[in-house]
Amino acid sequence: MQQPRITARQFDASDGLRAHIAKQMGSLDRLYDGIHDPRVVLAEQSGSKRAEVALRVYRQTLTASAEASSHESAVDEAVRQMRRRVLRYKARLRRK
Repeated sequence: MQQPRITARQFDASDGLRAHIAKQMGSLDRLYDGIHDPRVVLAEQSGSKRAEVALRVYRQTLTASAEASSHESAVDEAVRQMRRRVLRYKARLRRK
């Protein structure tokens, strides 16, 4: 998988946060080889932190988002959701 494109809206993401995102997104690479153009968008909305994760797979874009009290935990939850979506996508491919 390529390095994820990280966008931080209205704040600067620290190097530690960027490393955490890269590590979490790297765990998705073991699930499916056909992942392209990984993107992570981080935002702060009314005190809560939001993370949106998007991946391109063959002719589709898979997305997941989560809100939490910190960006790290929001990223963890969004990646957990994305892991389920990638596994569901793989299962659909096997059935065909």
